[in-house]
Amino acid sequence: MSKRILYISYFYPPLGGPAVLRNLKTVKYLSKHGFSVDVITPSDREYLCRDESLQVQQHERKLFRTRSLDPMTVMKSLRRTDKKQASKLYMETPERFKAFFRGLWPIDNKIGWLPFLIQTGKKALRQSDYDLIYISMGPFSAGLGAYRLSRLSGLPLVLDLRDYWTLLNDYEMQNFAWQKALSRHWEKKLYRHASLIATATQGIQEDLCEAFGADLGAKCITVYNGWDEEDFSSLPEPVKDEGFVLAYFGNIYARRSLAKFYDAVAQLRDEDLLPPNTRIKLYGNFFREVTQEAAESPVSDLIEFVPQLDHKEAIMAMRNSQVLLLVLNSSGPRGTLSSKIFEYLRCQNPILAMVPAYHEAARLLRQCGHDYICAMESQDSIYHCLKRLISEYDPDKRYEVPLNLQRERQVQHLAESIARL
Repeated sequence: MSKRILYISYFYPPLGGPAVLRNLKTVKYLSKHGFSVDVITPSDREYLCRDESLQVQQHERKLFRTRSLDPMTVMKSLRRTDKKQASKLYMETPERFKAFFRGLWPIDNKIGWLPFLIQTGKKALRQSDYDLIYISMGPFSAGLGAYRLSRLSGLPLVLDLRDYWTLLNDYEMQNFAWQKALSRHWEKKLYRHASLIATATQGIQEDLCEAFGADLGAKCITVYNGWDEEDFSSLPEPVKDEGFVLAYFGNIYARRSLAKFYDAVAQLRDEDLLPPNTRIKLYGNFFREVTQEAAESPVSDLIEFVPQLDHKEAIMAMRNSQVLLLVLNSSGPRGTLSSKIFEYLRCQNPILAMVPAYHEAARLLRQCGHDYICAMESQDSIYHCLKRLISEYDPDKRYEVPLNLQRERQVQHLAESIARL
C-alpha cells in the first residue's frame, strides 16, 4: 500500500517560476515512486510569473484550494480584468515601498493564509489516513500551520527549505526586532520538531546546522532543484539565434544587478570586440528597477525584454542562445543558488556566471567545465571574462551534463529518505 502524503505549498500552478517547478516536480516524482500525494494550496493570487501549461503535469491525487487573506490573494480578488497578468500596480511599485510593506507582518506577509491552511488541513486529516505531512517553505509562516497539523495528528513532519529563513542577509524581510526574534524562535522550533529536513542547496544545510546545532545534520538531506529530462527529450533540435545572443532568464531582485555587466559590454563595444549582431535578451516579467537600469545603461540599444514564456518555450530559448547569463551578488549566503543553473547546465551552452567565485554555484559550474566566472560587482572582472568567452567561443562545444542532478534522481533520494521514516 502506498504511503500518503499531505503536501502543503503556497506556490503551485497556475503560477509559474522556480518555486512552483520544485513543488510540481517533487509531487510528480514522489507519485511515480509510489507515494499518494494530496496538495493544499491557496486559490489564485497575484504573482509576477504564471504558467498555465504546467497544469498538465500535475500528479497530485487530490488538490485542496483554500481561501487566503494574504495581500497577494486579496489583490488578485479585487481585480476584475486581465487576471492572467500581474497588475501594473504590483510590477511598477518601487521595491523600497514593497519591501517596507512586506516587513510589517509577523513572520512574513503570507501569514493571512495560515488560518485557512490549518482549517483545510484538519479537514483533509479527517478524510484520509496520511503517513506524513510535507511543507514547502517559504512562505515560512506556512510552517506554523504544518507544525500545528503535525502536533494535532501525531504525524511526522518533513520540511522542504527552498531558501534561507532568518539566515538570509540579502535583504531585510522584517522591519522590527520583535519580528526577527519571533521568526528565529519558530525556525528553531520547526527544525527541532521535524523528522526530516530537505534543503535546496548544500550551503543551506551547512549554515542551518552551524546556526541551530550540528546534530540537525542527522536528519538533513540536500535535494537540488535539478532539471527534468522529460522537459528536454520532447523538444526539437536547437536552432541557434542569429548573431550573438547573451540571454538571461528569470527575475532580478534583492541586491542583484546587471549594471556592471552592461558597462563591460559597452567597453567591449567601444573596443570593437563584440561579435556581429550582439544582443542582450532578458526573458521574464521584470520589476521597475530592472527595466529602469537597462534603459539607463550605455548599451540600452542592445537590450530586448521578452515577456515570460511557458516553461518549455523558455528551455527552447535557452538552448537557442549563444551565451547564458547567471547573476548572484557576492554578499549573499554561500548556499544561495539560482535554480536556473541546472537547466543552464543541461543546455550545455557557455555560461557567463557573475557569481561569487568560491560559493556553491561556482563549484557546481566548475564541476561541469564551466569556468567563465566573474564578480557581479566588478566591471573589470566581467569585461575580461566575457572577452575570453568571446575569443574562445565554439558553437559546437558541448559541456558535461551532471546526470546525478536530474530532478528525478534528486526526488528519488528524497523518496528513499521519506520511506525510512
